[in-house]
Amino acid sequence: LHLCIYDRRFSQLSELPRSDTLKDSPESVTQMLMAYLSRLSAIAGNKINCGPALTWMEIDNKGNHLLVHEESSINTPAVGAAHVIKRYTARAPDELTLEVGDIVSVIDMPPKVLSTWWRGKHGFQVGLFPGHCVELINQKVPQSVTNSVPKPVSKKHGKLITFLRTFMKSRPTKQKLKQRGILKERVFGCDLGEHLLNSGFEVPQVLQSCTAFIERYGIVDGIYRLSGVASNIQRLRHEFDSEHVPDLTKEPYVQDIHSVGSLCKLYFRELPNPLLTYQLYEKFSDAVSAATDEERLIKIHDVIQQLPPPHYRSATVGKYQAEVEVG
Repeated sequence: LHLCIYDRRFSQLSELPRSDTLKDSPESVTQMLMAYLSRLSAIAGNKINCGPALTWMEIDNKGNHLLVHEESSINTPAVGAAHVIKRYTARAPDELTLEVGDIVSVIDMPPKVLSTWWRGKHGFQVGLFPGHCVELINQKVPQSVTNSVPKPVSKKHGKLITFLRTFMKSRPTKQKLKQRGILKERVFGCDLGEHLLNSGFEVPQVLQSCTAFIERYGIVDGIYRLSGVASNIQRLRHEFDSEHVPDLTKEPYVQDIHSVGSLCKLYFRELPNPLLTYQLYEKFSDAVSAATDEERLIKIHDVIQQLPPPHYRSATVGKYQAEVEVG
């Protein structure tokens, strides 16, 4: 969980044997685990507030159990822990976004001659990331991992490479995949107008769902100022990106209403062209600099009317939602 626990000189934690090598009786195993957990509790006390540790134990910083979706990949044992030394933004659904200082549980780290991509867990997400973006804690890799590293077998002129080259050249373009309906644009990070054109919605589904939820549950102080649980935010983002509208009335989200507000902010933050558009930036700047409140209000209202229809509808999503419910 932490550097102090990995370095057993300081933690005094015994190294637990692998489950497939255990030959002791169930009673002996129970005693061994009790001793280990007692020592771990003595180290940690009641002041654990580290995100990765809380995520691993499926609790929040108040001791409440976090409900986690059953996913086989999240239960894959890690072979090491690493901290992020270089920021990386995911460019595909199977990649992880990393910020400097984050802790990552590494699941797979092939040798550089095979691949520069590692696989790991960050929060409740499992995905790929460049190996050079992280640094192993203590630079220590379990012996079982180093012994099982496969030797490179691919040759520059081998049949496999030739096949892959031919396959890559014959792949259809991204545009053709979109036209056939095979490839769909992600919701987050997609141009607002293009997304609404492709989806057929008047307003992004993520904004409709979040607005309805906040109007029902989120009329509290700091709904947009305070951040929600990162794992909940990323899970919601993944579901919307996968065109699966999540049920926001489920217990994890009702208990963590700030994650929905944070999701809204994340959506607006990742728009290629901001909600109020780069083109109207100067006009908005001039409007808010007006001398009197009345003049300022008139000018801002005038500039808002100049927003492109997709941006205007999204900016007034609360009003739009009310009109839909009345209709």
